[in-house]
Amino acid sequence: MTRAVIAGAAETTFSRKSEKADLQFMAEAIRLAMDDTGIPKSDINGIVFCANVLPDDSSYMAEHLGLAVNWTMKADYGGASSVMSIARAVEAIEAGRADVVVCVGGGNRADFTDLHHDAVSPPIDYAHRSFILPYGYGGPNSQFGMVQRLHMETYGTTLEQLGKVSVTFRKHAALNDNALLRDPMTIDDYINSPLIADPIRKLDCVMRCAGAIAVIVTSEEYAKKLAKPPIYIGTYAEKHSAGAQDQEPDRLLTGFIDIRDQLFEKTKREDLDFMQLYDDYPMAIIKQIEDLGFCDLGQGGKWVEENDFSLEGPLPINTSGGILSIGQPRLGGGYIPVIESIRQLRGEAGPRQIKDAKIGFVSGIGLMSYQTNLVITCGMMLGKEPFND
Repeated sequence: MTRAVIAGAAETTFSRKSEKADLQFMAEAIRLAMDDTGIPKSDINGIVFCANVLPDDSSYMAEHLGLAVNWTMKADYGGASSVMSIARAVEAIEAGRADVVVCVGGGNRADFTDLHHDAVSPPIDYAHRSFILPYGYGGPNSQFGMVQRLHMETYGTTLEQLGKVSVTFRKHAALNDNALLRDPMTIDDYINSPLIADPIRKLDCVMRCAGAIAVIVTSEEYAKKLAKPPIYIGTYAEKHSAGAQDQEPDRLLTGFIDIRDQLFEKTKREDLDFMQLYDDYPMAIIKQIEDLGFCDLGQGGKWVEENDFSLEGPLPINTSGGILSIGQPRLGGGYIPVIESIRQLRGEAGPRQIKDAKIGFVSGIGLMSYQTNLVITCGMMLGKEPFND
């Protein structure tokens, strides 16, 4: 059986503002990934675009890039798109549908609509117009604000615990030249930052940015011919619309509850050398720690308070600074945990390098539901060596 692996990845320089359009950023990221791996354009016969606002179908976008492919798709799973695109590429390669698949996402800031020739509303727009806007919806910040407030009131989670997440990731970002937010931050800075959607503060919020990331997936046989060693893919699982069948769902439970046993069946939590978690808000980190089973439900804040998850700790989290400090280049933001995992496993993380990193876990979370919380949750094991079947 063909084993799919990650051959390499690359990111563009991130910026607060740019004159480039989305496809220009994605093309640049693909070229950089080709340079990283040594894979020629002629060998690429599959592509996944992470986008939910571009009007073009994936086949048209492949044509724009001059790629004649056997397999293509557009991943529109919000922040989970990146990790899920890799899972879909693995399936295509192992099924013989493609040999070398580029997974790419990113672009310019979504609010710069003059740079997009025909930008359209995302598919979740209907649900927001129909079920949330009449009640005063103010965007993802207000939705996550309700989740965070409920968690704080129910379990006693504190601003100091949430602030530790942001402060720790900012320390990591200070060692990352491509992070946009690198200035030192204190707990007081976090608590005193302006309120956006109480209790969400400015320093809770992920910052939109411009840029793109590309990851190339291929067969182990092909990858072993390349200059750099492959990154192996272990257990993967995803959950969509957890709690949707319940008319009164628990709004503090995410889909990770349903897939965590599968994720950690073969690779145990204590085997991990690091975790790279999707972090559009500190509250998202606390919920993932809980629902992935690292502590009891409601104890994520206490876990953060009592544990060292910095580069010096036993289980570092978001060693590049995460999306909170780097920025969110549209749906390409979900590749930030992936590309940092690749660097760590190859020993290429520079001053952020974890000693003898062999196994890491990456997560993706996507979209906010009007009924529960996260619509999509997914996770993937990545390793330096092959995982046992």
